Amino acid sequence: MTRSLAGDLALDGLRLLAVAGLTLWAAKLVRVRRGVDRTRRYWSTPQGEPGGLLYVALGDSTAQGVGASRPERGYVGLLAQQLRNRTGEAVQVVNLSSSGARVDDVLTCQLPRLAALRPDLVTVGIGGNDLLTYDPAAYVQQMAALTAALPAGTVVADAPYLMHGHWERDARRAADLLTRSAEGHGLIVVPLHDALRKEGWSAMATQFAADFFHPNDRGHRVWAKAFWGGIRKAPVGARLRPASEEAPPRPNPAVTAAPSDDRTQLP
Repeated sequence: MTRSLAGDLALDGLRLLAVAGLTLWAAKLVRVRRGVDRTRRYWSTPQGEPGGLLYVALGDSTAQGVGASRPERGYVGLLAQQLRNRTGEAVQVVNLSSSGARVDDVLTCQLPRLAALRPDLVTVGIGGNDLLTYDPAAYVQQMAALTAALPAGTVVADAPYLMHGHWERDARRAADLLTRSAEGHGLIVVPLHDALRKEGWSAMATQFAADFFHPNDRGHRVWAKAFWGGIRKAPVGARLRPASEEAPPRPNPAVTAAPSDDRTQLP
């Protein structure tokens, strides 16, 4: 075999690998986009068991679980499972979040629906979509309105870590704004921005779905771990057993469609 022929064959092999890689990425991207409808349908009705803890989630597509392999593997589903394990009580989830939501959507659409409920826990994950077209003045006003309207004891994430350029600078400012705005309203702020930043740049390859925007299963576990730190400080935290005294698992429709494994356990 001549060198030129060997080189041509090697180049053809690289091209085939590139095409295969792009094809696989495109297929995963389609699944992420289809996941928007799948998660919306899943959370369109309460999930879990009534008669115990009521957990209400507000927010955007991350709260919906977009990017995860199944809706219950999003951070809301993981938190529901951990609540069940650490309290021994039934947990029902009412997920009022919606894909594409911004802070104003929480104020105008989600909070009015929350007012009709009496939840034991409320979590809020919002702001990522606002940062795509960040307006500091508007953001300050919206965050002031949001933090004033949320019930005391709500667990709210500050802002995601966006890694790149001005988007990350805006995210850092937004995180600080929410934290300051939450002071005096009895809210529990989750330092999500710092938690994601500590994962480092390698997270881009290991913790994101194919659209490089939504977290994948591993990424949602990082979000859930960050939120869990806030939940332990919330009023419902008084009902948590030590990790060594977790209740034995029993069927819970909100979460048991996903096989149990140690990776879903939070500290």
